[in-house]
Amino acid sequence: MPEMLEDDSPKVILLKLPFDLEERILTFPFLHALSDAYPKAEIHFITPKKDVEVLNLLPFKAYYHLFDEDEIRSIFDVHPYTANLPVYNVDLFVSLTNSFPDACLGLGLRAKKRVGFSDQWKTLVLTHKTTRPVGHHIAEDFLSLFQLTTGATADSRLRVTSRSLTRMPSLPPTPYYAVNLSPLRGTMIESEWVELLSQFEGQRIVLFASEDQVQMKLLIDSFLPLLPKVNTYDFFVYKDWIELGRMLAFSSGLITYQGACGALGAYVGTRTLILYDRGDPQRTGPFYFLADVAVTASSNSTVVNPVPTKSVLRDRLTFNMNAVFDQAAKLFNL
Repeated sequence: MPEMLEDDSPKVILLKLPFDLEERILTFPFLHALSDAYPKAEIHFITPKKDVEVLNLLPFKAYYHLFDEDEIRSIFDVHPYTANLPVYNVDLFVSLTNSFPDACLGLGLRAKKRVGFSDQWKTLVLTHKTTRPVGHHIAEDFLSLFQLTTGATADSRLRVTSRSLTRMPSLPPTPYYAVNLSPLRGTMIESEWVELLSQFEGQRIVLFASEDQVQMKLLIDSFLPLLPKVNTYDFFVYKDWIELGRMLAFSSGLITYQGACGALGAYVGTRTLILYDRGDPQRTGPFYFLADVAVTASSNSTVVNPVPTKSVLRDRLTFNMNAVFDQAAKLFNL
């Protein structure tokens, strides 16, 4: 993407990122495009403290200004927050959320240009605004702000990836596939994973989960004897999203339910198969990342079992793991 003219380029850019982690990762194509458009700008993020380390995967320098979940809930929280924010002479502020208090942050910092989605009161505090697209991919929502911000159209073929990562010393040196057992539904690992893993043969498979590690260790100890001995299995315990990213970056492929893990896997460059038992992959699938991605959605009657199973959290269709494995074999070249 061509660099903007020097006299038109903002020197200081401040962005308000979403709280939801998956949505935050889906802003990365926009953040890459903006950094490429203004390579000399000083970039700042107002970002949730929770899981902030995921931003360290971005391949460009930025400054992080953290907030807690309940810290910016109303317009009355804006002034005390911005008054203590060490960011000065903001040329460009972009809010990547639908929140009115978030839009007010740019006004509180006296940003010269304030960009965001327009509706209701936000039109009063933003200098440049656009209606949030309906029915588009989330990343396309953000890229509509890119055009409003820069006056240029983002490349429709945009595919981004993380900075270069190093292998975790604890990981097996041989090729392996990563399988995300989360989210657990109830107090056991679901039997459909046994059905899927039984179709692999002669592979090394790293099992991981985001649940409490003490609980998972107990569950894994009873789960592993159910798996076929024709494969080798490891259980990976990660401390943060950087360690998870490093594990996924060196895997030969990832299988996961929808959520932040699928977006992370695609961003760090691993081929990713995402099982959508709810939600819309055309809205939240990580399709603007460099890695190959395939989705299996419960809306497709050929990939789910016909009878819902009763779980602690909610009724959920279970996947036909024969069909899922067929997709994995094609995606991973098994």
